[in-house]
Amino acid sequence: MFKPLVIAAFLIAFCAQEFCAQGFYSSRMWKSQKHEYTAYFGASNFLGELGGRDMIGSDFIWDLEFNQTKFAGGMSYMLYLGERAGLRFQGGIQRVAGNDNTTTEVFRQNRNLHFRANIYDFTTTIEFHIIKEKYGNLYNLKSNLGKKLGLKKLNIGFYTFFGLGGFYFNPQAERPNAPGVWIDLAPLNTEGQGLPDGPEPYKQYGMIVPVGIGFRYGLSREWGIKLELSHRFTFTDYIDDVSTVYYDNDAIANATGGEAAYFANPTLNLIPTYTDGNYVYDPTKAGMQRGDPTDRDGYMYAVLGVYYRPRATTRGRYRGGSRKIKASF
Repeated sequence: MFKPLVIAAFLIAFCAQEFCAQGFYSSRMWKSQKHEYTAYFGASNFLGELGGRDMIGSDFIWDLEFNQTKFAGGMSYMLYLGERAGLRFQGGIQRVAGNDNTTTEVFRQNRNLHFRANIYDFTTTIEFHIIKEKYGNLYNLKSNLGKKLGLKKLNIGFYTFFGLGGFYFNPQAERPNAPGVWIDLAPLNTEGQGLPDGPEPYKQYGMIVPVGIGFRYGLSREWGIKLELSHRFTFTDYIDDVSTVYYDNDAIANATGGEAAYFANPTLNLIPTYTDGNYVYDPTKAGMQRGDPTDRDGYMYAVLGVYYRPRATTRGRYRGGSRKIKASF
C-alpha cells in the first residue's frame, strides 16, 4: 500500500523542483496569468467486483461495463509553477455503480448483487503541459481582406498529471419492491464485519492516486476548454461493499436484521447445489467467494471543462495604461 504513495510523493516533489529550476521563470507571459480556475462535468465509471463483461472478472478496463456510466463534476484551481507546469487542487463528485444483472456470466448473475455510490474526492496533482495550446494576436492576425497573416498553428495542447488525494464513499443498494429507495450498505455488515471470525468494519474514506491526461483548446488568452481523462487508484476493495467471502446468513439476520441478510446474499439460485458425501456444494454458502480481495477498486472519469486564467493587474512602468505587444515575424 505504501510503495505507490512513496513513489507518487517523490515524483511530485522532484517534478515541482525540476519544473521551477529549468528556466521556466525566464518567460514573462505566464507570470501575468499564474492562476487558473476550472469547472467540469462529464461521465464516470467503476472497476470492481459487481457487473462487468460477459466473462469471469478481469482486471482494469477489460471488465468495464459502459451501461453503468454515471455522472462526474467538480472544480479545480491551479497555481502555475512555470510556463509548462502547475500545482492543481481539485474537488469533485462522481457517482459509480455496478449490477450483476448486466452480465450473462453465470456466477456473477447468480450472485445478483448491485450497488451505487457517490464518491467525494479532493486531490493535489502536478500538471505538466507537454504541448502548449496557442493563442493571441500572433496566431490570429488578418489583413484588411480577411486573409490570415499569423502563424498557422493548431490551437490544441496536451497535458498529463499525477498526484495524491483523499476520498469518501457511501455504497447503497435499492430496496427490493421499493423502486427509488436506497439503503446504506456499510452499517449492514453484509460480509459479517464485526461478527465472530468476520472481518473488521471497513472505512468509508481513504487515499487515492489520481493520474490522467487531457487536451486543451485556447479560445482566447484568458478562456479555454479542455477534455480530461483520469483514473483514480484506491487502496480499498469496498467501494461496492463486496470484497471477500459469504458470511453465515442466519448470523447476519440475527445480528443486523432481515434486510441485511437479503443484501448479503440475494442469490437467484441459478446454479444447482449438490451433496457429495459430507461435502455440500453451494456457491453462496458461508465461506464461498463473494468478491476478490486481491484486486482494489478503482474509478475513472471523462469530463469536459471550461478554464479561466485572469490576467494580473499591470504595475510599474505600465501603470495607467495598457501594455502594447507588437507582433514580429
